[in-house]
Amino acid sequence: MFRFRLHVAQWLLLCLVALPADAQLRSQPAPRVGVALSGGGALGLAHIGVLRYFEEHRIPIDALAGTSMGGLIGGLYATGMDSKQLTELAAHMDWDLLLNPSPRFVDQPIVDKQSWNRTYGSFALLLGKGFSLPAGLNYGEALSLLFSRTTLPYSDISSFDDLPTPFRCVATDLISGKATVFKRGSLAEAMRATMSIPGVFTPVRLDGMVLVDGGLIQNVPVETLRDMGARKVIAVAFGTTPVTPAQIKSLPDVARQTVFVAVVQNERRSLALADLVVSINTDKFSSTDYSRWKEIIQAGYDAAQANAEALKPFELSPEEWTLYLQARQSRMRPAITQGQIVSVSAPVASFQQNAQHEIRRKLGTRMVSPQALEDVLTGMAASTAVPVVTYEWKRLPDKTEGYNVTFLQRPSDQLLLRPSFQYQMSPGEPGRGNLRISTATALGNIYKARVLGTVNIGSDPSAQVEFYRPFGGSPYFIAPNFFVERMHFYHYQGAERTSETRDRIGGSLYGGIGTWRFAQLRLGLQVGYDSYSPSQAVDGVPAASGAFVTPEARWLFNSQDSGGLPTRGTLAEGSAGYSFRDVDYPFFQQHLSTFRPVNKRFSLFGVSQQESSFGRKLDSFEQFTSGGEALLSAYRYQQFHANTLLTAGGGTEFHLLAMSRLSMYPALATWYEAGRFDLGSQGWQTHQSTSSALFFPTPIGAFGLTLSFDEAGKARWRLSLGGL
Repeated sequence: MFRFRLHVAQWLLLCLVALPADAQLRSQPAPRVGVALSGGGALGLAHIGVLRYFEEHRIPIDALAGTSMGGLIGGLYATGMDSKQLTELAAHMDWDLLLNPSPRFVDQPIVDKQSWNRTYGSFALLLGKGFSLPAGLNYGEALSLLFSRTTLPYSDISSFDDLPTPFRCVATDLISGKATVFKRGSLAEAMRATMSIPGVFTPVRLDGMVLVDGGLIQNVPVETLRDMGARKVIAVAFGTTPVTPAQIKSLPDVARQTVFVAVVQNERRSLALADLVVSINTDKFSSTDYSRWKEIIQAGYDAAQANAEALKPFELSPEEWTLYLQARQSRMRPAITQGQIVSVSAPVASFQQNAQHEIRRKLGTRMVSPQALEDVLTGMAASTAVPVVTYEWKRLPDKTEGYNVTFLQRPSDQLLLRPSFQYQMSPGEPGRGNLRISTATALGNIYKARVLGTVNIGSDPSAQVEFYRPFGGSPYFIAPNFFVERMHFYHYQGAERTSETRDRIGGSLYGGIGTWRFAQLRLGLQVGYDSYSPSQAVDGVPAASGAFVTPEARWLFNSQDSGGLPTRGTLAEGSAGYSFRDVDYPFFQQHLSTFRPVNKRFSLFGVSQQESSFGRKLDSFEQFTSGGEALLSAYRYQQFHANTLLTAGGGTEFHLLAMSRLSMYPALATWYEAGRFDLGSQGWQTHQSTSSALFFPTPIGAFGLTLSFDEAGKARWRLSLGGL
């Protein structure tokens, strides 16, 4: 028996020696491989390229940990996405939306889009109680919804070890000064916490902690992987070029370099604990180069390929790779494509009740997709000024399944301040500049209530304030308003120009329907007093200062994506009523513009203006005016004063290649307009205008240079700042 066992042992030994070296390695238990993904803003997209190389070369990831952007990429990969899906996500991601500190114009409540308070730029400043600055420029609402959607099937997992790829992400607790490693709870909340770049995104408050970006303590979470039991750790980091003394010359430079030094020091400690470091050369990119996603991903792939020999021992055989993929796929959950609302939660009971009422009113009990739910939630977040709204999948005790929507509490009343600037200059007409400061104060104790205010400083100064009071989660509202203004009216006789002024003070009370983003109808009464400068009677109609009472209906529909330079959507704003004054008259006014994108860069648009007193002759202050930018641009500002006017036009808008140094997309626009005017004793006249313009978007409005020709071929150039 002993000799038999000895012969068997010798035979096995000979067989083992005869095996190739790599087969001997695979006959042993495969090492548990952990991969650490570092932070770095847009540079973190390079991790996708590294993951693609791993997939192509059958390198397993048994454990994954990430910080900041590495936490975002790692968290998405851990849910079962592969490098191809991550690349598609990066290609279609709206980075401007994710990083914009204020709600998109299209998501703003319709009450913020009235002509008197609508702004032309994208810049906004959010102030808290006592005009205090917020804890970050961006609440991360768009990011939170992205994480809610991508992690939805895994809402109820008890541990991040139950994900298709076991995962951890790291945040920094500002209270304890220690790293917080997320290994259970809400995956979406964990990813939002690790992405909370100090000063950019507001911190995440959780269980007495104030959490910000984990890069301050553990930018490359090698230690976290060791704690997970990883036997071999591959760290993915970014090579950086040291700065020179000449590059540190301002306060922002010092602040940026101070944070950089802290991150570099903790990176060095972590990288020393890794078995292999894949260092990616990102010298030609910045942390904000999200538009260069394709190049950055390729840089990650190239860095992994440069480490091909060092990575080779981690490769699995085709058979082992198949088993690895099968094990990963067995833990993957199918995407949730639709569901119903099963619960709504908020810290304040009255807010919760009203929000639930509004969601039920808009979505009912029908099955909706995550995208349809987010469309409702983004509008609600903007109109209620809550910092963040999220959702997850929840199963109730009665086995009902669906979305659980959670609204975070607003810390206090909030003031949103939006400055914009308008300016027009052209030969033969007055140069007009106007600084508009619009504010919207969200009141904490009344659902969706706002105090709206606008001050215009410039050629036509004015101030207006409105208390907008919806009735709970219903579509109805009431809105008292007070205004004071001075307006100039210009008249032309050849090259000679004269000016008249109207001072107006008054108030109004409206009630109506429409408390969301796109449409509103209001009925009410406007009362006030007009004081006119001396003027000549027009067609026998004198202008007499005095009081007025105007019952009217106002309507507004606005689905455009910008208040200044839209690329899509429709605006229709108008009013109709009867003005009781020294000379009474009925009126109808409407301005319409619509933009239809043909592709990503090219749009068609149409504009029109209809205003009429239905045959009544008006004094010089109440007549309707036209002329100027986008109102027959070939003519001077207010060149036409009419009792009835009809204009219409259309054109094209083409967005040129991005100017990377200025971070803007210039637009080239060409349009044609024609107008028909009832000029009283002068009769009806028709005029035409053809224009081309180059517009440059800025945070306070679009800067434009326009060249126009009238029907006689006379040219006019115009400089403007504002909107198309």
